[in-house]
Amino acid sequence: MSFIIRTILERWTWTYEPLPQSITQNPTKNSTRKRLLALPAGLAVVGVVYLLWWITSAKAPYSPLDNYQNINANPILGARPVASPSSRNHTAVVSTLYTDSYAIGVAVLGHSVRSANMTSRLILPYLARRVSPHALCIVTAAGWEPQSIQFIPPPHHGKGVHQRFKDQYTKLNIWTFDQLGIEKLVYLDADTLVLKNFDELFEMPFNFAAVPDVYEPGDRRGFTISFNAGVLAIQPSSAVFKDMREKIETARFPPVEAEQSFLNHYYGAKGVRLPYAYNMNLAIKKRSLELWENLKEEGKIVHYTLFKPFKGLSRRVSTRVEEEEAIRDAATQDGGFFAEEFGWWKSAYERLMADKGEEIERCRPARGRSW
Repeated sequence: MSFIIRTILERWTWTYEPLPQSITQNPTKNSTRKRLLALPAGLAVVGVVYLLWWITSAKAPYSPLDNYQNINANPILGARPVASPSSRNHTAVVSTLYTDSYAIGVAVLGHSVRSANMTSRLILPYLARRVSPHALCIVTAAGWEPQSIQFIPPPHHGKGVHQRFKDQYTKLNIWTFDQLGIEKLVYLDADTLVLKNFDELFEMPFNFAAVPDVYEPGDRRGFTISFNAGVLAIQPSSAVFKDMREKIETARFPPVEAEQSFLNHYYGAKGVRLPYAYNMNLAIKKRSLELWENLKEEGKIVHYTLFKPFKGLSRRVSTRVEEEEAIRDAATQDGGFFAEEFGWWKSAYERLMADKGEEIERCRPARGRSW
C-alpha cells in the first residue's frame, strides 16, 4: 500500500520545467495552472486508492465463536436442583398473536411447553381487531389463556421500521402482566419451539435476560453482544412499562428492527446474556456447524428465524392440508440444510394433532367461509 501511495506522489510531485532557450524568467501561466491542478488531483487519486484498500482489507472483529471448539464438556446448569417456586400461578410462558395465520404456530408452541413438563400459566396476548374467534379457539385448545391487549404503534409514525415489524412494539404490553399476578415470565416468539424444560429461568433474580443475536455468514456482525428479542426472561412491572412508553419517542436507536432495537438500548447495559441453548437461532447452524451440534445436546428452545414451518403471510386460519404442505416445503429450504430441525417441529405438530386434533378441526372455519 505504501509503495502505491509513494509512486503516485512521485508522479504528481512539483518539478521545475526546463525553460525554453528564449525565456530566462518565470514559467508560463499555463504551466503554473497545470501544477496547481495536479496536487488536488493527485490527492484525490491517493484517497480513492486508500478507500479501495480499506474496503478490501477490512475484516470483522475476531470472535471465539467463529472458531468454536467443543473443549468445555461441563453442563450449562449446575448440579443443584432448581428450587420450586411457591406457586406456578405466579410464573407464565407468554407469546403473542397478531394475525390468524400464526394460530397454528402458537398452538404447536404451547403444546411443546406442556410436553416439556412445565406447569406455568400459558398467557397469550392478542389483538382483538385482527384475530378471529376461530384462531382463538385453536390456541385455547392447545392450552393458552388469551389476553386481549392494545396495539402500540411504532414511534415517529413507523418511519424506518421494517414493514413486518410494525406490530412488534405491542409486545411491550407483557411488562404489565404484574397486574395479572405474574412475578416472572418467559416470552417466546410464535416461531419458536420448546425442546426441554426451562423452569430455571423463572428463578433468576434479574429483571431482564435474553440471548445474544447471531447473523448469517457474510454479515460482519456475526456473533454479537446485542440480543435477539425472540426469547426474553423478565420480571413484569407496570412502572417499567410506563417508563418505556415515555422513552420510546425520545430514545435514539436504529428503527429498522423495531422493539428489538429499542430493548437493546433500554437494557443494553443492564440485561443478562443467556446461553444460546435458550434461543437456538437457525443462523447459528449456518455460521458454525460444530457449535450447533453441541447445542443440540442441551438446547432448550429452537428459533425458526430464517424459515418458518408454517405459512405466516396470509391473514387467515390455515387448513390441515396447508399446514402439512408448509412443513414439507420448509424442510426443503436451503437445499434441505434445516431438514432435521423442521423434523422437530413436524413431530411437535403431529403430537399436537394427535392430542388436540379433533378440537382444532372444529375450530377451523367452514370451507369457503371466513371470519
